[in-house]
Amino acid sequence: MTRPAANAAGCECTPIALGRFDFQQGKRGLRLTTDTVLLAQFVQCEERPVSIIDLGCGYGPIPLLLSDAFDDCHITGVEIDAEAAAICSRNVEVNGLKHRISILNADIRALPDSFAEGSFPIVVSNPPYMKIGSARISPDRQRAIARSEQTCTLRDIITTSRHLAGNAGRIFFVYVADRFDEMIEEARYAGLAPVRVRFVHTAPNRPPERFLIEMRP
Repeated sequence: MTRPAANAAGCECTPIALGRFDFQQGKRGLRLTTDTVLLAQFVQCEERPVSIIDLGCGYGPIPLLLSDAFDDCHITGVEIDAEAAAICSRNVEVNGLKHRISILNADIRALPDSFAEGSFPIVVSNPPYMKIGSARISPDRQRAIARSEQTCTLRDIITTSRHLAGNAGRIFFVYVADRFDEMIEEARYAGLAPVRVRFVHTAPNRPPERFLIEMRP
């Protein structure tokens, strides 16, 4: 089931720099990271206008950044945590972008029941990086959901992305480098092929910590 995000009244927030935007993030939950900015910059969209969906949008940095990059697109952000979705909706509203960005408080796994196959030519996601049991889970619920596969696995997100993108869409992810082989395996299982990959190094002569990937059917 999908539903509009609730009002953010009563949520504790902290302002943070995000280009020209009036952006706030919750005092709990996942912080804005370089991964987010790199993913927004990695997205390519030649045909416009087009509909874009961000799976697991958190407080909304990617929808905001993409609204600047592609000024004639409509963007849908999906976030399972109600408080994070409410803050995201507030960020959209205060920046005057309600006509271009819609925020849904929903479970990513349920989206195929609400949207027809191929509804979004561009699908974007910064999925949770950690498998359950692979590391200590944060006691903060928002942070735990954002970082670990508590509410959806990598396969869940790829399967949903494949449905939303249909047979002609493009899918963009940022992910941890030590799960690169798993990403490729799950993509092939879903009928997707990598067409562009960029590894992200945090320092010279060190192994990559992240990678950006574009996949297509």
